Amino acid sequence: MTNTTDPDSMTTEERLTEVATILVTGYRRLLEKQKIEKIPLDKSPDQCPYGQKPTKGEKR
Repeated sequence: MTNTTDPDSMTTEERLTEVATILVTGYRRLLEKQKIEKIPLDKSPDQCPYGQKPTKGEKR
C-alpha cells in the first residue's frame, strides 16, 4: 500500500523533503547496482576488456 498525499495540500517543505527522498533512494540504488554488477565507469574504452579488439591470432 502506498502512502499518497495530494500535492496541493502539501507545504513547500514537505514537497522538498519528498523530492529529496526520491533522489536519495535513486542514488542509493545506483550505487548498489554498481557494487553488484561491478560496472567499470572509471575506465576508458581502451582500458576496459569489453572495449578491446582481439589481437591478431587471439580468439574471443
